Amino acid sequence: MSSDLPLTIRKTVRSLFNRPIVWIPGIFAGCIASLVIWLEFTGGLFLAGKIAMLAVIAFPFFLSILNYHLETDEKNLKMLLTIAQRGYFPIILPFILLSGFVAVLVILLSIPLSIMGYGNDTYALTGLMLGICIPALLLSIYIDNIAVCERTKIFETLRRCLELVTGKFFTAIWFFIISGIVTFIVTFFGAFLWGAMLTDKFISFTEMNLTMQQEVLSGYTLADWQNLIGPEGTIVTALVFGFVTFLLVPFLFTFKYECYQDATNEIWIVAGEFD
Repeated sequence: MSSDLPLTIRKTVRSLFNRPIVWIPGIFAGCIASLVIWLEFTGGLFLAGKIAMLAVIAFPFFLSILNYHLETDEKNLKMLLTIAQRGYFPIILPFILLSGFVAVLVILLSIPLSIMGYGNDTYALTGLMLGICIPALLLSIYIDNIAVCERTKIFETLRRCLELVTGKFFTAIWFFIISGIVTFIVTFFGAFLWGAMLTDKFISFTEMNLTMQQEVLSGYTLADWQNLIGPEGTIVTALVFGFVTFLLVPFLFTFKYECYQDATNEIWIVAGEFD
């Protein structure tokens, strides 16, 4: 079954321009990203880690709002807050269950590797992790969409997600391809903007060729970057990082919702006999 990729992208862009509520997760993620980067550059690594962890825990609230709004076009704040609370655990519990399954599978499969003498082989362990985590990520991309839009329970959510991905596999693949391309473009734009705003900080590198610049900068520690860009550069870095996050998050999750809608177009099959 084919995927109508151009229509999916058009719907995503239309929602981004016509539905301001879809930007709420981006505002939240952008603010958190800026705060975390600023704390990391100003010596608050411990606090930055705690805030990032709390933000990840809270993010399913915003996914509930996003999915419900895209499904129903609901704009009432009280209703959206109610949906945020109602959809939190149906989203997070399947992820916890799947993460536990992946962890157990990694442990079980690492035992034969250890027996064969590859227990300390970095490449073997990396291959094992990728071989398990990539399929798990692929087969779980619609969990939040299904949990909110179809109001399913934990195991039904996972079963339905597997059904949608396998039923329209190329839709899921295209999601990752397009998301990767857009992420690269937006990140490149952010890096260009960051470099343009901090040009005066890198004047000493202009006399070096590209190879020398890469060698020098690759060896920089966080303290070296702090000394190089200074307090103003730290603020610019945090703002640019937050801005890139603000742009990416709404696109990625709105696009994922549209891919979910595309996948459901040909998967709703009613079992039974027809005359």
